[in-house]
Amino acid sequence: MFIRKPVEEIVTEPARKTVRMQHEKFGRTIGLNGCFGSSDLGQMTGFIPRALVKEIPNAFMRCPLALWPEVEGATQVLLHDDYQVVIDGCKERCLLKTLQKAGVEVDLAYALDEDFGLEKAAGPDFDESVMERVAEKIKKDIQELAKRDKQPIAERARG
Repeated sequence: MFIRKPVEEIVTEPARKTVRMQHEKFGRTIGLNGCFGSSDLGQMTGFIPRALVKEIPNAFMRCPLALWPEVEGATQVLLHDDYQVVIDGCKERCLLKTLQKAGVEVDLAYALDEDFGLEKAAGPDFDESVMERVAEKIKKDIQELAKRDKQPIAERARG
């Protein structure tokens, strides 16, 4: 179980700066975690957070692998996020289980096969239009989560 330290006690200077800057600029932050597995759905989970951070300014891709073994800086940045979103490729939900085992409270969790009716196949290739549909649904769920907490999530200006 990992403990979130006060920002001034985070040993790694870049991590302290990241936490301070992101919270000063956005208030609340959203950690987006994808499993990035070897199947087509696992690969899709790595690209969905990338699509979401382009649209949600206070959402950031995180490195949950830094939890095992603990890498103090990356772990503390993840632990300082106000919301955690986990996107697993399949019903095994490896990433969700890993974060929960580490004591991280997860706000939204998805398994692409179970929650979106997608079939897992070997290989890295996936349908990008399907990914966009999934990302849009997750984005709407993130916006609803923030509304409940009265913290509107701004969208990036399209240009």
